Amino acid sequence: MDLRQYLHALRVHWRAVWVCLLLGVAVGGALTLTTTPVYAATSSVFISTSGSSPTETANVQADTIAANRVPTYAKLLTGRNLAQRVINTTGVDMTPAELAGSISTEFIADISILDATVTDESPVRAQLLANAVAGEFVILVKEIETPAESTLTTETGEQITTTPTAPVKASRVETATLPGAPVAPSTTNNLALGAALGLLLGILIALLRHLLDNTVKTGKQVEEVTNAAVLGGVLFDPSIPEHPLTTDYSANSRTGESYRQIRTSLQFVSVDDPPRVMVVTSSVSGEGKSTTAINLALVLAHSGNRVVLVEADLRRPRVTRYMRLVSGVGLTNVLVGNAELSEVLQPWRDGKLTVLAAGPHPPNPSELLGSAQMGHVLAELREKNDYVIIDAPPLLPVTDAAVLSVLADGAVIVTRYGSTKREILRTAAESLQAIDARLIGTVLNMVVLKGAQAYGYGYGYGYGYEAESNAPRDLDPRVAKGRKRGSRSRGRTTADTGSGGWKATADTAADAKGGLPATVESTSTSPKLTKDESVAADSSPSRPGSEDATAGASRSGRSASADT
Repeated sequence: MDLRQYLHALRVHWRAVWVCLLLGVAVGGALTLTTTPVYAATSSVFISTSGSSPTETANVQADTIAANRVPTYAKLLTGRNLAQRVINTTGVDMTPAELAGSISTEFIADISILDATVTDESPVRAQLLANAVAGEFVILVKEIETPAESTLTTETGEQITTTPTAPVKASRVETATLPGAPVAPSTTNNLALGAALGLLLGILIALLRHLLDNTVKTGKQVEEVTNAAVLGGVLFDPSIPEHPLTTDYSANSRTGESYRQIRTSLQFVSVDDPPRVMVVTSSVSGEGKSTTAINLALVLAHSGNRVVLVEADLRRPRVTRYMRLVSGVGLTNVLVGNAELSEVLQPWRDGKLTVLAAGPHPPNPSELLGSAQMGHVLAELREKNDYVIIDAPPLLPVTDAAVLSVLADGAVIVTRYGSTKREILRTAAESLQAIDARLIGTVLNMVVLKGAQAYGYGYGYGYGYEAESNAPRDLDPRVAKGRKRGSRSRGRTTADTGSGGWKATADTAADAKGGLPATVESTSTSPKLTKDESVAADSSPSRPGSEDATAGASRSGRSASADT
């Protein structure tokens, strides 16, 4: 990993870093509050020689002797012998080991001063023990340094006992005072240490999650795994489960623009042999293949193309549920010969888009979809339409999508941002390569927008597009009426935002392969809406048996289930 990848990992997992940082600070604060305060008292002892020598050289030698004694005496201060003497003197309820462990020393050899510091939970006892340690130490040094008495016999037979003077002595030069504030715990040190450890832990967790994360999150990763071009990325929209037809509800939304980008990318996948019959599938369920197939069919139809959407997921059909169409009759009836193709096609809105429902659930979906009759159905749909979009089951659980990909011009694999494992996506792509099926490209779905490099393309959305949710808006009755006329007019499709006064118009004189909206006009006379005047946007079904796809969805309050 280079520096850029490290920074990217920290940026992606910044929440974990902050949580660990705050947790470290909290732990440091908790330790500060729960730790018993400890007080320290210090007394000082000066080490020197006894008396003075007549010569300067002798004085220097005496000072050297005293300085050499200081490290040895420091050991005596923390010894159990001295601790026992202090306990006997003060009568404190402690063991020699406990008292010796609470004594620390500090000395400066050049000055020959020893500092004895005693720590204790009680400031009064700390002062008492520090002074007692210094006093007993002075006595102990005198006992050690004083030579034994000697007896001399004179010529007359008289015995004289002499007591020599100790060459080195210890003198207490500073007594311990009552400590006013505890020396431990230190709030500043504990919080700083907790923050440092928490930050380090957060960084380690972020890097570990980045290294162990084997999901696809960038277009580059998808291309490396599948060896296929990325047609585009669809931004995450929380309103999709309730309003899966996002390109129809909110044409100028960011999500709607994502599908138009995919439509444009399809035109350049193969200029010499552009795909017209496409299978939209995924590796596993829950990646958004059905909503992608529906919205891709819608944007292709919005550009003036004749499009048919085939609900070929015979196991878990979702297209008719999302579009509020009749699902009881459809593809399976045609494949078994119970109905003609023209009888089961359901037009949508102005008729540019037609839908072939799945029909009754068959016991052998794979056999039906791989039959010669299915090939005849696709050939007939190809002749009468510019594009055939097939919503197929996932590749890995069943073989339905694989057999359909052989009959079609190729397959588009939808993969979910931050959810699909790279190995799973690689296996799905290899399953198509194993049967010589063409992989047209991939779509990275449910992309979480985190700046310009959200999914690796560096594109930014936000120029002239609404930032609101894709839920349908309440419109003035006059605006709704005009929208209704626009949806029925031949050759033009109008999507009014209802707020801000902007209207996007797509001219059907655009190329049959699909073009972006031709003009964007400003309607400065857009009326202001009040709560009493606003009503749901109106849309008419194109056949008597179909349900209303937009106003009916908002009135029913039902939410679409998770996409297979």
